Amino acid sequence: MLPIAPEGRAYLALLAVLVAVAHLFLGVWAAPTWLLLLGGFFVFRNRGRDTPSRPLAVFSPLDARVTAVDECHDPFLERPALRITLRQNWRGEFNMYSPLECRVQQFFRRKTDNAVDASGHLAVWLKTDEGDDVVVAMQSRSWPHVFNCMAGSGDRLGQSRRCGFLGFGRWVQVYLPPTSRAEVRPGQRVAAATDVMATLVHKKQEAES
Repeated sequence: MLPIAPEGRAYLALLAVLVAVAHLFLGVWAAPTWLLLLGGFFVFRNRGRDTPSRPLAVFSPLDARVTAVDECHDPFLERPALRITLRQNWRGEFNMYSPLECRVQQFFRRKTDNAVDASGHLAVWLKTDEGDDVVVAMQSRSWPHVFNCMAGSGDRLGQSRRCGFLGFGRWVQVYLPPTSRAEVRPGQRVAAATDVMATLVHKKQEAES
């Protein structure tokens, strides 16, 4: 079976039908429609990732470029937080991965006047077994809209498990506990489920360091 994201199978089937119909009526002049089909395979590819073992590591949830690393107020959990802002890489896969091993607590929808995204955010609150709270906020917009989240409230996610399809050219903001240590800097490119964005730091670790 081809490594294709489930969200793309219906689109690719429609494109394949389009190519077949175009060849039936246009013959060799329908050759450009193959570019659409190849483009569909590129967008919806899902090759899988090899994740290194890193306890307390927070992996990038998508292929992206880091645009900001800053301390802020988490508007979803109403707390101080370390925020890492990511811009989706157009050349990377569009799949979404869990940044850590956790349980899904709750989903939020929030309108915002943030310059990053004027349309709002869809956010998911994650909690680790150690009690760390992490919020992943995704750009929410109506077009182009090919977004799917495979997890629901109460579901357990393994570290770097594929959990959905994000769509095209979106922003993602990850809100971490303020004691977390950032492992990336603005301008850096990160690969989903492979590159570590931050490390969760607990009080015992702070005392030892």
